[in-house]
Amino acid sequence: MKTEAHRTGQRGDETEPTRQRILLAARKEFAAFGLAGARIDRIARDASASKERLYAYYRKKEELFSAVLELNLLEFAHAVEPGDDAGLPEFAGALYDHQVQFPEHLRMIDWARLEGEEMVAPSIEIVEEFHSEQARRIVAMQSAGAVDPAWDPEHLSALIFGLVTCWLHEPSSALVPHAVPAAAAISARRASVVRAVQRLIEPSP
Repeated sequence: MKTEAHRTGQRGDETEPTRQRILLAARKEFAAFGLAGARIDRIARDASASKERLYAYYRKKEELFSAVLELNLLEFAHAVEPGDDAGLPEFAGALYDHQVQFPEHLRMIDWARLEGEEMVAPSIEIVEEFHSEQARRIVAMQSAGAVDPAWDPEHLSALIFGLVTCWLHEPSSALVPHAVPAAAAISARRASVVRAVQRLIEPSP
């Protein structure tokens, strides 16, 4: 997945500054309000562009939403791409760091799930390729004896993502408006994620 798009976070036809400003403004708007609540006039204003200019790039709001979702997924896939020697606990730690730094990426995924297949379809290939790579890595680790071979690689990958993102959907955390955990809490949660994955993958005696 080491394409130019992954290195820059841009699609090949999205290098024009005005288009980039529109995408960045739309990323903020959609993460906060979703597709239905987002306002094109706010996006255009925040991007210092006219609505006419915005519609010249993206014919409808759904098209712009899909472009932002795809950009987020490309950036995510590149940011957490593990090194050859990285184990699953270290990978989980990198995932946790990324979702703390960019919570809007997961919010966009949640909004896309609510909006339905039209929003997800343009980006599903990115997701499938990313998960296929993770499954291949898990199989290799199982063959090397570093991961319990009883796990289905797809299931283990999903469980790791669930552990990493659990606080975003855990009610006592998710339903507190504008709650920002302290640095010590973030560090403790990260350590718990890494420890949980370590225990999860330990081969049975």
